[in-house]
Amino acid sequence: NIFLTTTYGCVLSKQYEVHVVNKMPLPRMKVHCASADNDLGYHYAEPDYDLNWKFCENITGSTLYFCTLRWRNKEVSFNAFTSHLKNDPCSKGICRFEARTNGIYFSGGASPTMTMLYFWKNHTGQFVL
Repeated sequence: NIFLTTTYGCVLSKQYEVHVVNKMPLPRMKVHCASADNDLGYHYAEPDYDLNWKFCENITGSTLYFCTLRWRNKEVSFNAFTSHLKNDPCSKGICRFEARTNGIYFSGGASPTMTMLYFWKNHTGQFVL
């Protein structure tokens, strides 16, 4: 489990916490998440590994974090956070993604219900991380 903090408190905007959890069996899943100005690095996630971080939403509403996950010959890239000025799926400031064998699931806030958002895609090329 790794917890990356990019802020200690938000003054003019809302604070968010994003979790990307590996619910896949071995081998380890490769995870890379970043924003335009904050690269969280590459991680080799064991089963149940939770890559998570906190940040303040940009007051202009332009905050975007994306992630790329790779496991065996599968890969998926998705927006882990996009500014939610109107409709906020991350109620209470928490966004949770789980990588499962059939796809990527999402739950916002205190809701324990996970909804499938993305399917894995086949990747036949060499992984460079």
